[in-house]
Amino acid sequence: MIRFSFLLFFVFVTGNAFPEVTRIEVTSQAPFAGGKVFGATGPYLRVAGRFRGELDPTHPANRSIADIRLAPRNARGKVEYSADFVILRPADPFKGNGTLFYDVNNLGNKVILRQLNDAPPGNALDAPEAAGDGFLMRHGFTVAWSGWIPGLPRTPGLLRLDVPRAAGVEQPVWDEFLFNDSRQVEAQLTFSAASLDKKAARLTVRERNDDPPRLIPPGGWEFLDDGAIVLLPRGTPFRAGALYQFSYRARNPPVAGIGYAATRDWIGFLRYQQRDSAGTPNPLGPDGRHGVAVALAHGTSQSGRFLRDMLYHGFNETEDMRTVFEGVNPHIASARLYLNYRFAQPNRAYSLGYGFVGYPDAGFPFAYEKQNDPRSRREDGLLEHCRARDVCPKVLHTVTSTEYWQGGHSLNTADAAGEHDIALPESVRIYHFAGTQHSTTPTMPKGVCSAPPNLAVDPRPAMRALVLALDRWVKKGELPPPSVYPKLADRTLVSASVLKWPTLPGSGAAAFAAPRAPNPMAQFDYGARIAEGIIDNVPPAPHPFRYRVLVPAIDADGNEIAGLRMPEQAVPAATTTGWSLRSAEGGAAGELCYLDGAALPFARTAAEREAAKDPRPSLTERYQDKNAFLARIRTAAQDLVKRGYYLEEDVEKTVNRATRAW
Repeated sequence: MIRFSFLLFFVFVTGNAFPEVTRIEVTSQAPFAGGKVFGATGPYLRVAGRFRGELDPTHPANRSIADIRLAPRNARGKVEYSADFVILRPADPFKGNGTLFYDVNNLGNKVILRQLNDAPPGNALDAPEAAGDGFLMRHGFTVAWSGWIPGLPRTPGLLRLDVPRAAGVEQPVWDEFLFNDSRQVEAQLTFSAASLDKKAARLTVRERNDDPPRLIPPGGWEFLDDGAIVLLPRGTPFRAGALYQFSYRARNPPVAGIGYAATRDWIGFLRYQQRDSAGTPNPLGPDGRHGVAVALAHGTSQSGRFLRDMLYHGFNETEDMRTVFEGVNPHIASARLYLNYRFAQPNRAYSLGYGFVGYPDAGFPFAYEKQNDPRSRREDGLLEHCRARDVCPKVLHTVTSTEYWQGGHSLNTADAAGEHDIALPESVRIYHFAGTQHSTTPTMPKGVCSAPPNLAVDPRPAMRALVLALDRWVKKGELPPPSVYPKLADRTLVSASVLKWPTLPGSGAAAFAAPRAPNPMAQFDYGARIAEGIIDNVPPAPHPFRYRVLVPAIDADGNEIAGLRMPEQAVPAATTTGWSLRSAEGGAAGELCYLDGAALPFARTAAEREAAKDPRPSLTERYQDKNAFLARIRTAAQDLVKRGYYLEEDVEKTVNRATRAW
């Protein structure tokens, strides 16, 4: 059990000295996981409610929020908002480890317990099994969530943020749609259309991103209402795998960038204030007193891009110049976020397989270290703002193979020309989980991708070890294990054109095919006001410049040779990738298939291999028998423990999981 070994200094302020969070409303407080005791930390409480805040739109810390000057103000000249929160804290807050662990929600969902505690999915957290194996609780973390995405549906359990709108603003916006079957007959709009006049709207379709869009004439579609469109005649389905783009006019956009400030101020309140202005205690402890001294943040996928963008835009510092997070763990996130914009769409992700590359979340800068942009000729890096203010956190960035193929992750560690490795800042570590897909669960319906998803390699044990390493780094200055990722210098980061994939068995629809290339890092012209968060060119005009995207090198089996190799990848029973291709059934056959990877098992015996004409050695040729295979899995896991990338408690779990591969 890791414990804080140094003296904690508590600095709480009351009254109006810290006015950003103005009111706390606790709606429920109950024992977590049925009152289960988690080692020396003891039982936990689940505290839920809502907080209200206000922002001074003239304050330097808030002026970068797009359209905040257009938001309505209260009698004090402030812009108001409110958000949901949930906290899991030790019943005795002084038995915790001194760390507030903030999980940036993903689409309103709580993620971290599934990833680190091996808990079942779910947002209620009211059942005993919600704790999973209790990892975060056993190590004494106080875990918190809050809403940051405006406009989520009012679904129970989703964490919402309510923000004001920029009243009177009306301009063109655009949506893109990609459907995975041919039963979809409605396309839901992100914003309510300001006008149902079809002359003010335009619908196009294209088969591939690089194909010119084909106009669907006004007689081929209509508004169902101000929130959806349909094809004509009614009942005509949208074509699976095709890319539809719809431009229309919308009005009164939410001031979405408040999501960064709301997170900043909520964590600032929890850390530095004992009560709100009405006297309600800080929910981290009885009477508002607690043992939290540092804060870490984790974000998965969309949420990891939130953290990267939050740092870039300077929101790791409270209005009164105190640090928000001492450490952050962006996970499976290579770009930034479409949040601090007029008519923002933060639930978009760059590419989503092969489409949707026109949204402004994948632009320079990509890397933490400052570098030169060959397109704009300017220098920048994700940490430049926090460096100038001396409020940078320690960054522990974890990625899978999918981010190289789908999100241009090579631009985080190589220069924008793709010619040289760039040095990481001393405060940054990057770990590539070799041969893994974006998520440990499938992201696509069965049959849309042409190969089974890659569930064979599980990086979560390494994630657990690295979170504890980040905690020690922040508290004690103990350096985490070295970064591990592909590099140009040793030829483990390469152009996809040089990869030599094995010729694998199968024919027809089941035939193995390699991807032509990773998703291009295409660029677009958004107009003159993009720096203000305003997109004038709708839809944006493609720019001829493209950054060079590289991918990890592979061995004769098609497995990646660089990165942090989990036991299942170091002692393989299959070819495992971070990419898959779409099937004919899913449409757009041969294009990259969203965020799923592929797992292509080896033959069991030499006879099976020869009958299938599989060039990859079989399991028995590699390992002789199951016991020898599992012994090598155990050795690989124990080696990771010695190097600091794994926990001893996860070795036996890994061996047990590997039995299913034989």
